[in-house]
Amino acid sequence: MKKICLTLILAISSTYSFAGLPEMMNTYNNPKTAPNVSECKGDIYCNGFIALSKQWRDIPDSYRYEGAHDIKYYAKRGWTYDDQGRNRGLSMGFGWSADRSNRFIEGAEYYTDNRGYIPDHYEGGLAVLLYIEDKNGWTK
Repeated sequence: MKKICLTLILAISSTYSFAGLPEMMNTYNNPKTAPNVSECKGDIYCNGFIALSKQWRDIPDSYRYEGAHDIKYYAKRGWTYDDQGRNRGLSMGFGWSADRSNRFIEGAEYYTDNRGYIPDHYEGGLAVLLYIEDKNGWTK
């Protein structure tokens, strides 16, 4: 009985630690499935980035990118600057390894070009892309 309970607890906790990753991967692998956003003007990676950016809350609170960086905290804070006007969020000092991740980021730039400002939860989208790359072993 103890083995069954322990197995059940481990199964639940391991599933919880990757909560949201399957949904993130679905959008990542199939950006055409993302809802259309008028500001994206049909660009599937722009639509995909906006969809991914809304999933930053699904990153587990205990997760640390490369074991040290609380990217969920950065996503929560949003686009931030220091007292000298320099960006201190996720677009400062982090890099994405997968070409597909960079296409999503370029899609967000398409939104910015059409709208004149960055999308809501931009940092959330960057955090989700870092999380996806790390969980799939794509980081360098």
